[in-house]
Amino acid sequence: MVVVQNRITAPASMAERIEHGFGQHSNLNEQPGFVSFKLLKATQAPGVAEDEVLYIASTEWESMEAYEAWRSGDAFARAHSGGQGPMRATLEIFEVKVTR
Repeated sequence: MVVVQNRITAPASMAERIEHGFGQHSNLNEQPGFVSFKLLKATQAPGVAEDEVLYIASTEWESMEAYEAWRSGDAFARAHSGGQGPMRATLEIFEVKVTR
């Protein structure tokens, strides 16, 4: 199992646009190996300016191969085809070692 997190820092003025964009219907549920999605908004974020917001778009996948298949496919390209605007993003991938 892997968890893929995209840490997104953006101007606070983009918060509504970001939340709406991630809230739109996606086809992630139809992707083989997809487990779950969460969009997290930080309530405290050291190092993030007062006029910025920090989000973590977190997906969980049955395997790294399932994630890579989605990432290299058309569904990923369509989901990421819009203009990103003045955002900074960092991708982090974790292998799940313990779950309860």
